[in-house]
Amino acid sequence: MKRFLPGIGLGLALLLGPVPALAQKAPAQKAQEDESKGMVLDRLVAAVNDEAITLSEVQEEGQPVIRKIFQDFVGPERDRRVDEAEQKLVDDLISRRLMVQVAKREGMLPSGAEVSGAIEDLKKQNNVASDAQFQALLQAEGLTLDLLRRSVEERLAINRLLMRQIRSAIIVNEDEIQKYYESHRDKFQRIPEAQIRHIFIEVPPGGDEAAAKAKAEEALAKVQAGTDFGEIAKQYSDGPTRDKGGELGAIHKGDLAPEIEGPAFSLPPGGVSPLIHTAAGWNIIKVEQVRTETVAPYAEVRDTIRNQLFQEKFETKRKEWIAKLRAQAFIEILMQPAALRAEVKPPNVTPGQPPKP
Repeated sequence: MKRFLPGIGLGLALLLGPVPALAQKAPAQKAQEDESKGMVLDRLVAAVNDEAITLSEVQEEGQPVIRKIFQDFVGPERDRRVDEAEQKLVDDLISRRLMVQVAKREGMLPSGAEVSGAIEDLKKQNNVASDAQFQALLQAEGLTLDLLRRSVEERLAINRLLMRQIRSAIIVNEDEIQKYYESHRDKFQRIPEAQIRHIFIEVPPGGDEAAAKAKAEEALAKVQAGTDFGEIAKQYSDGPTRDKGGELGAIHKGDLAPEIEGPAFSLPPGGVSPLIHTAAGWNIIKVEQVRTETVAPYAEVRDTIRNQLFQEKFETKRKEWIAKLRAQAFIEILMQPAALRAEVKPPNVTPGQPPKP
């Protein structure tokens, strides 16, 4: 089953904008006051400005990843991987909390209707036909509907903020794209490819060679007279592509016998070969398209290069933005990975392959 909502949890992309620290009591301080009154209902993992990240949030969001680790590993290696996963999860949760705070301050949080609409789109993308199927997909991902709604709300808010703060300021000009293409031509090498149709007249061991050749000559004559190649293939060919009018699809150099490959890459589009004799029988090919360039032309890969350069610039600005936001925020880590692991309830797992030591 494919992932229902790729990116939720540890994989959610986090891109942050600057926000001043708030002159309010830290959540840790408020929690200590509440604890003295007997009011603490959850353990605090981190403080982010005037908000808290709780142990239940970490457990809820990390459940899919932690479950996979418990399935695959045991002993010290499992502990190490759980610590790494939880440290990354806490870091991601802090980043997302900061980003949502900025989005809230700037009035960019989505409405409930927008969140519901985005979830309906997810259902359509995953061909969800019923509420029961939807619940099963959520359960398979270790998600709840509340967590899904929160994650979707965050994602919509973050995307809006990114568009305004980062994406709209990034420019990739034509000279940059052209320069990248010229200096990385090795990345765009490709094997020559041809689209061909094929008529094959078989000569089985001990078969009548002359009769097979006569049949092939008759088929070739009809093609040369203007009859559709595909129709002749359906009438005459003994090959496996007969019912498809002899259509072989895309073939690359090295895919076919040398006797056939030569004409396939030397004939122009629309060209028909003479009879070609091989050990198995007689062949006729028609070249539909041929691509002989060993390097993809610039026009074909321009958009791919542009997208790559855009992502590289975006990532650089993202990291700078995160660093600036964190530097200006009040962030306090209250539980380190080892302490978190001690508090995490092992998930119920059904081991598949034997765990790795």
